[in-house]
Amino acid sequence: MKFRILLFFALLQNLNTFAQPATEVYLLDIKRDGNSFSIATNANLVNISNNEGYDNQPSFIEKLNAVAYVSSRNKKPTDVFLYDLATAKTQQFTNNSQAEYSPKITPDGEFISVVKDVDQNLTRISFDGLVTEKLYTSKDSIGYYCWLNQSEIAAFTLSKPKVTLKSIHIKNKTEKYLTDSIGRSLYQYRNGIVICQKLKKANYVSSIDKKGAINQLIELPKNTEDFYLTSDGLLFSSNESSLVYCNLQSKTKTWNELANLAAMGISKIFRLAVNQDKTKLVFVSEGR
Repeated sequence: MKFRILLFFALLQNLNTFAQPATEVYLLDIKRDGNSFSIATNANLVNISNNEGYDNQPSFIEKLNAVAYVSSRNKKPTDVFLYDLATAKTQQFTNNSQAEYSPKITPDGEFISVVKDVDQNLTRISFDGLVTEKLYTSKDSIGYYCWLNQSEIAAFTLSKPKVTLKSIHIKNKTEKYLTDSIGRSLYQYRNGIVICQKLKKANYVSSIDKKGAINQLIELPKNTEDFYLTSDGLLFSSNESSLVYCNLQSKTKTWNELANLAAMGISKIFRLAVNQDKTKLVFVSEGR
């Protein structure tokens, strides 16, 4: 029975990949002036995926000076691709029969972790692609995740009847339920986890501690559940064609516009990420 449920979710993800509109991953240079962000002078919007199919879930792999993202090409399940920031060239990182999702750098900085296979297990892959190691298979299928430390992740899991947030200890193989009704954005911040809390009236950026206590930080712009949080509390999100940001350490938390990209042909911004130096931002939008 469990295998059938996991197979259903895996097939559903693959069908959704092929059914949704073509998406692209874009790269943009940004600049910081005190507490303000804007587009860098003479910055160009670069389509780094440049693919007719599905491209999504970008993240910066600082050690490789690259952006990792998943891409479905030639009607195949998603593989991981790497865009080299120095050479502006893309190379395929994985080439498997099973779909892979959510590439991220591991806490030790030596691997790229992904969610893969029918049972949506957490797997890590060495930078040279020679070592692939399954780290954990959840009791429920892992949809999205973030690393809390070397041994723990916070995971958005496909449970019944709702998706749930769990803290999972990989080595001890233990799972703890924290809450439900969450979005796909998950980040470790200070001593807790920052999530998208989905309520009937709105979506919120909220923090949750290990006991499950939730504190709402700021309401997200309408119709989005996507945001990116830096280690020093800078929050980036979107409002249709606009990129917006907020400082969680400010006493008065408000959204400020970084740029409106409508003139560049962008109508709706989805998943996004910012590099450590806060000079580059990647995001997903429907193909132009």
